[in-house]
Amino acid sequence: MPRKGSRALGSLVVLVLAAASATAQSPISPYHAGQPDGRNPYARSRDGRSVEEYAKLLESPDPKLRLNAVEDLGQSEDSRAVNYLLKAINDPDLRVQARAIDYLGARRAADATPLLAQKLFLAGAPRALRQRVLTALGKIGDPSASRPILDFIAQEPNPDVRGTGIYTLGEIGDVTIRDELRKLGESETDPRLKRLVDEALVKIATLTRPATQDFVPPSQGVVPTLK
Repeated sequence: MPRKGSRALGSLVVLVLAAASATAQSPISPYHAGQPDGRNPYARSRDGRSVEEYAKLLESPDPKLRLNAVEDLGQSEDSRAVNYLLKAINDPDLRVQARAIDYLGARRAADATPLLAQKLFLAGAPRALRQRVLTALGKIGDPSASRPILDFIAQEPNPDVRGTGIYTLGEIGDVTIRDELRKLGESETDPRLKRLVDEALVKIATLTRPATQDFVPPSQGVVPTLK
């Protein structure tokens, strides 16, 4: 007969993995650069409109039109769509924000890392949105997000969200935060989260990040080496 602790841990892991797979449930075309500089000025959206035409819809007062624009921008092969998705993560409608965050994670857009990390600390952000941000940061895999995530976990009261943050650190695989993560596990009182810390440490030590051919690097600066 399974112990209650095992069932509780299983429930938390299911929540974490459900958040991590939120983007995967939508058919998102892989990112492919159209030209050597990563731009394809002739890229069209699903119904034939250009990226610029859909970007204009982000100004619409109708949230449904803005959401449709985000869906189309997220599936565009034009690298310029990332800039418009960055704008959409501050949309007044949470549904639009959520889908923009999903697509930035799916595209592994490192330009989004600073804004997404800041969004974790915004007062009043719904729990589900915070988990979505963490999931996107895990998909992007930019090590510069590791320490902000550690700071966020330290102040986050919700154990499910902390669990998603710990899982995300394992996905990012930044070896420079192993000691801090280990200390976090030692101070954590929830046995479920202690187990997640142990699993994240194993990932950091043994697993490699996915192949980087779909990684969209920042437009400026140097991308930290993926561990």
